[in-house]
This record gives sequence, structure tokens and C-alpha cells, in this order.
Amino acid sequence: MSFNEKVEVMPPHFSGNEQDPSAGEEAKKLQKQKWLVLSVTFLIVLIIGLIWVWSRPAIYQSQAIIHFSYAQQLNREQATVPEEQITLNEQRLTSYNILESLSENLDSELGISLTPQQIAIMLSTEAQLSSRIINLYATGEQANLLEPVLSQWLDLYLQMLSVENEENTVEDLQIGEQKLQTLEIKILEQRQEIERFGAEHNIVSLERDENRTLSKIKSLGSALDQAESEFTQSTTTLESVMDSIAKGEEVIHPNDLGRINNLLSSIKNIEATLAELGRKYTPEYMNRDPNIKEQKRVLDIRKSELAELKSQTEQRYLLDLERSVLESSAKRKTLEKELGELSVTAQKFNQRLDEFERLNRSLSQLEEQAQLLKDQLVEEEVQKPFQAKINILEAPFEPSYPISPLYWRDTLIVAASALVASLFVLLLFSFIVRQKQPAATMTSYTVVPPSGLTLSTQAAQQQALEQQQQARLAQQNASVDKTPLQLGQETPSSNSLRLVTQDECKALYEVANREGKLTLAFVLNGLTIDEMLALSKSDYDSQTHSLDVKGDFARSILLPESISGILDSICVNAELGTPMWSNPMSVEQFDQMVINMAHDAGLAFPEQLSLASLRHSYLTFLVAQGARLNDLEQLAGYITPSDLSLYRQVNRRGDPVEIENINRHFLVI
Repeated sequence: MSFNEKVEVMPPHFSGNEQDPSAGEEAKKLQKQKWLVLSVTFLIVLIIGLIWVWSRPAIYQSQAIIHFSYAQQLNREQATVPEEQITLNEQRLTSYNILESLSENLDSELGISLTPQQIAIMLSTEAQLSSRIINLYATGEQANLLEPVLSQWLDLYLQMLSVENEENTVEDLQIGEQKLQTLEIKILEQRQEIERFGAEHNIVSLERDENRTLSKIKSLGSALDQAESEFTQSTTTLESVMDSIAKGEEVIHPNDLGRINNLLSSIKNIEATLAELGRKYTPEYMNRDPNIKEQKRVLDIRKSELAELKSQTEQRYLLDLERSVLESSAKRKTLEKELGELSVTAQKFNQRLDEFERLNRSLSQLEEQAQLLKDQLVEEEVQKPFQAKINILEAPFEPSYPISPLYWRDTLIVAASALVASLFVLLLFSFIVRQKQPAATMTSYTVVPPSGLTLSTQAAQQQALEQQQQARLAQQNASVDKTPLQLGQETPSSNSLRLVTQDECKALYEVANREGKLTLAFVLNGLTIDEMLALSKSDYDSQTHSLDVKGDFARSILLPESISGILDSICVNAELGTPMWSNPMSVEQFDQMVINMAHDAGLAFPEQLSLASLRHSYLTFLVAQGARLNDLEQLAGYITPSDLSLYRQVNRRGDPVEIENINRHFLVI
């Protein structure tokens, strides 16, 4: 088949669905084996489980419920007796003696031959302390044996419990009466000892105030406390009055205070009356009016009385206070002397009173024990609080349906288990036996004419994608040809670095964030990667819009205005030594950031971009202008001799150019 026009050759597109016929047959065979493993495992587990479920015999159960009721308990100790006895009865119901006696009764009375071991397996109990009941269970495969066994078990235990209660009651009463007689003898002896001790040491009562010696000491102590309080109060008042007199303050006797207040009130009233009259009448009239003259005379008398009373009250107050201090001091000394004389006698009397009190406590304890024992004897004889009245709430019965097993529930469980087991075996089989995957090989090419034939949708999309990528590569190669880096095959390390064009750098700058813009500006203006990572905010000069690079290759790099604006905002008021990067990153993280920007900008082959490729593009840009290799370190920092040798084959545009004439801004923004 021939075409008159140009043709395009497309490689074949392989997919996982293209397999040879032998692989398809093998896949079908493997699928049949999986279904076989799944079904066989499921059926085997299901059949074995169903045989186990439906081969089990039916289990029946008969039940009886007995209730224990006790008389009202008199104290806390007795309140715990019902719970203890119910627990004890539950244990005794399944004891070996009961089971052995039950085996003998069943054999002799009902003709049922069961060993104690068989009966122990058949019978069980369950106590509920809050309700004071015990549930009796008889479980077995023969439903007709359960009711007679359970009835015989219950009758035997109730009969045995009744005999034990009668014997225990008589024995407890005898022991209690003997204890009571012994206690009464001890009580009588203790009373005689108390009477002898009280008469010998003149002790009237256990109350301290009712004994004369202690009562007198108590009264003397109270009087001494009062005398000391009076002495302290009088002394304090006297000192306060003397301080007030020394300061020139007015001191008034409390007894004269009422009289002085009356005189002051009378004087104020007369003065107020005269002042009111003075506003109505002239002074000549007031001097002639007899009533007014009488009021003035009375006013003068009141003032003189007040002055005389104030002059006398201070001296009288001092004399009364001094006399009170002397009297309270003398009274205190007298009481202290009397109290000291009685202290020795009181100490001995206190010791005897403590001994007398101890004897009385012992007597009270013996009397309490005797009374408690009497109450217990009366209670045991009349109420019998420790003996329970047993009521049968539910009598034994012959069961009409089994309680286990639940055949249909167990059948569903077996079916689910069989399904899980079969899936597990299938998973294990698939892990062991794997299908061989054929390797795809290129055996032919597809020739696609430009017209006259119709492509499938998938082939058309693939062709369009390849044409787009070829167009981008062509554009890139065209820009690279302007300043190509001609490297031989002996330098494979540089072949992995992609040469980035100025248009691509502009596209990267437009989609970059703040850190991305700074990264592009620093690398494409001559900073090495190590210098960029070590930058601090203090290295930026906001007035000259330049970076001061320190180290062996110190230099000043002038930055574009757009980058200076960003640095002005982040370096304002920065402390010395503050890192330039708020979130320090490694070289690998910077490389990933550049790749992300390339993806956002839609560049071809974005995975080939990195900080190294950007610096490689910048150095190529400088050499292409005519920069000498030995001058590159003054423009772009340290470069190893081996890396510097790679740029010897860059095509220069004319003769070498001096450093001052070289354009250092690869990225114009």
C-alpha cells in the first residue's frame, strides 16, 4: 500500500488486555481451579459442621425455686446472717454427703440407679442474695428422670435442715444460759469493788462538779480567771486614760458622761434659743427683757457647772481606776495562793477519780454484755432470727422442650464459618498458585496517513499529545541554540542538567509564591546554592536594594525592584542573624518547590528542573555574553575547576567582555 503524501510512523500502543491465546486458556483453567477449591472447601466444612450440630442430643432442664425468709434483725451483725446462710446452703446443696444420700434414696424409693458423680453432673444451683432465693436445676438428656431426682433432692435437704435446726437451737440456749450466769457473778463482784473504792476515797459521783474538792477548784479557777481579766482591763484602761491626759485630750468618767451630755444638750438648746431671739430683736431689747436675761443667767450657770464637772471628773476617774487596779491585783494574788494550796490535793483526787471511772466503765461493759446475751437468748427462744423459713416458690416439673442445643442458630454459624474458611483457603491458593503474566513486545509500527483514514479516539488523543510535546521540545531547542552549551560525551554529569530559557524562568516567576520568587531571583542573579541557604535578613541593604554576600567570594549583588519590594517587607526591623527563610528547607525541598512551579507553569518535562539546572543556565548565560571563565567566581561565587571546565565549549558572541560590561540579570522582572 503506497501514499503520495508524507506519512507518520506511530509506535504501537500496548495494553494489559492484549494476551496470547495460550495465556487466556491458562487463565480460564486457573479460574476453574479457584472455583473448585472454593466450593470443595465450603462443602467439606459445611458437612462436617452440620454433622456435629445435628448429631448432638437434646438437653432438658427442670427447675425449682426456694425462698429463705428470716425474722426481723435487731442489729447490723444479724443483718448479714441471711446472706451468709444462703451462700452456705447453696454450697451444702451440692456437697458429697447430700449427693450420696440422694443416690441411696433414689435407689431405695424410686429404683433409679445414679452414682453421686452422675448426680453431681446433673444438678446445679444458683443463689440470688438480694432476693434471698436459690434456684435448683436438674439438667440431662432424659426428661422423665429430671422431675423425680429434683423433688427427692429438695425433700432430702429440707428434712436434713429441719433436724439440724432443732438440735442447734437447744445447744445454743444451753451455752447462752451458762455464759449469762458467769457474767452476772462478775457484775456483782465489780459493783462491790466500786462501792468500796468510792467510800474509801470520798468519791460521790463520776461527775467532777458533784465532788467537793474538784468543785471548789473549779470555782476558784473561775474566780481567778475573772480577777485576772478585771486586773488586765483596769490596767489597760488606766494606761489609756493616762496617755490621753498626757496628750492633752479630754477624759470623762463613765459615771459623769450622762450628766455632761445633759448639760451640753441644755447649753446647746439655750444658745439656739438666744440665737433665734437675736435674729428677731435688737441687743438693747434683749438686755432689757427679763426672760431673756434669765435665760442668759441660766446659760452661764450651766457652763460653769460643765466646766467644774469636767475639772473634777478627770481626777475622780484616775482615782477610781487606781483603786480598781489595786483591788483586782490583791484579789488575784489571794486566789492564786488558795488555788496553789488545793492543786496537790486535786491531783491525787483526779487520779482516784480516773480509777473510779475505769471501774465504772468495766461494770457498764459487763452489764451491756449481759443484756445483749439476754436479748439473744429471748430472740433465739421466741423469734429464732438465725433460722430461716423456707418456702417453695416453684415445685419441680417435667420439662416438655429442650433448652439446648439451638440447632438452627448453630447451623447458620457453621454456614458462615464454612464461607470464611473457603475464602481463606481460596486466598491461600491464589497466593501459592499465580498466573504467569506474558511480557509485551514491540513487533510492528503503525503507519498513519495525514488524510484519507480515520483514527480511533484513543490513537488521536495520543498523537495530539506527542505533537504537543514535540512542539515544546522544538521551542526549547530553538532557545538553547541561541546560547548553546556544547558538551562532549566525556561529561555525562552535565548532560543531566536541563538548560532553562528566560521565557521559562518568567513563566516560573509568574506562578511562584514569595519563597519561590526569592529563590529564582537569588539563583539567577549569581548566588550559589550554599550562599542562598546561609542568607540572613541582615545581609539585605534596603537603601541600595542589594545583597551583601560574605565569605571568600564576598560581593554585592544588585536585585530587581520587584524582589527588593518583597525583601523590604520581610526584612523590616529584623534582628541581626535572623535567617532569610522563615521555614528552613534543604536542597531537595527547594528542588521539589521548583518542580511544583514548573508543573503549575505547564512547562515540558518539569521533573528535569532543579536549583542546579537554574544555576547551570545562569552560568551559561554569563559565558555566552563573553565572560571569562576565571571571572565567573567574581560574578557567581565559587565554582569547582571540574565544573568550570564544562563551560569552555560555550559559543561566545565575539571577543571576551570585561566584568563591568556583562549583564548580570538573567531574569528580567
